[in-house]
Amino acid sequence: MAVAGNSSWNILIWLRALGKFTRLVPKANPQSGTQASVPNRAWDHIPGNEAVPGEQDSVQAELTLYRDPLLRRGSSAETDVARSNYIESNDRICYEPNRQSLDGETHDYLIFFITGNPGLIRYYQPFLSRLHCLLDTDSNPTSRSFQICGYRFRGMEYANDESRDQTQEKFAVESPTSPVSLGEQIDYQENKLYEEVDLYREQHGKSPKVILMGHSVGSYMLLEIIKRHRDRIHSGARDFDLIGGILLFPTITDIAQSPLGVVASKILEIPRLPTIMGFLAKALSRTLPASLFYELVKRVTGFSEHAARTTANFIKSPMGVQQVLHLARDEMHCITEDKWDEEVWGAATAEGTDHRDTANWNLTLYWGQKDKWVANTTRDRLIRARGHRSPIQTGSGTQDRKPVMEIDNEGIPHDFCTTIRNSETIANKAKSWVDGIIESHRTAIS
Repeated sequence: MAVAGNSSWNILIWLRALGKFTRLVPKANPQSGTQASVPNRAWDHIPGNEAVPGEQDSVQAELTLYRDPLLRRGSSAETDVARSNYIESNDRICYEPNRQSLDGETHDYLIFFITGNPGLIRYYQPFLSRLHCLLDTDSNPTSRSFQICGYRFRGMEYANDESRDQTQEKFAVESPTSPVSLGEQIDYQENKLYEEVDLYREQHGKSPKVILMGHSVGSYMLLEIIKRHRDRIHSGARDFDLIGGILLFPTITDIAQSPLGVVASKILEIPRLPTIMGFLAKALSRTLPASLFYELVKRVTGFSEHAARTTANFIKSPMGVQQVLHLARDEMHCITEDKWDEEVWGAATAEGTDHRDTANWNLTLYWGQKDKWVANTTRDRLIRARGHRSPIQTGSGTQDRKPVMEIDNEGIPHDFCTTIRNSETIANKAKSWVDGIIESHRTAIS
């Protein structure tokens, strides 16, 4: 396939292709639920979420659903959530524990979330908000507290990032001058993880136990961070306790052999494709009025109101489209054979700083049944070689110290984060996996 001319038709085709490459194709979901009265959340005030003229009513209705799905059903969790602090910005989402639960007796847990490509943390707000509500309301405030944080990738920008306030500026993601590689994205996420752990220590006077969670290529980054963490421990360095990981629809080996990977790996080799697509996207977004460009993105991609607006702001950014395609090309080159040894996959154990480091075997991998970014043969081969196959998740980790690997049987797509219904379903599952990781860790150190 080649890019020819500047016709609108060619640009529309490439916009649809971009939606496939980024793995975010959120179709309208008529079963998402109905609007209900919920507390006002900071989501309405994130730069870039301003409604396009003429779309105010529909946009506001959808945003109401995206705030706290748990509260839609009149849950008693409302007062607990109101006491929790949260930050929802273009760069960082962070749900902090209930301040009343933080004392010397609680077990503190930090869940650090790593997104998939295109690395837009805003897409995961429904999922992370729901998960925090479930964990926060289910926990005895005198025994457990949870903080959930995640960042967007470097280079994955929004058109109006310059409008962030001083509070957001503290956690601003650096804007690079050239595309960022997969290895550099891993370095960046690792640095942000350590910053969050250090900040937690400063604020609360103790170190949290860390659980990593990743989606798609974020799962690949997760495993690499576990490897680096264990290398530090073996070298004698003191480090935080990394007790487990959750990998959602992981693309961790042979992505180019997947159904969409076979196509993408060829298209992405077109010379200067990221630069050309970035130029075309910016040219189109600058030529059309904002309302018309929003409608164009919505109609061509089939995206929902919220996702279309987020995507439109992303496309208009200086380097967003170029960075997405550059990273996708890097994924095709780097995510090949299984690169991790038993130190990561669970045949070996090691002592952490204060407690046993259990992340290498205390893992849960949730695979799609027909994931277009993971070949079934690749998935099944990894399950046979590295994991314990379990159709129903009852906990994380097994007696033979191998990760639990579950295959979805509910038809949830790879891009679960783009609909309310699927975000809630995965959040419910993730809550049980987090509980399983904590229980397995408690058993291992007792």
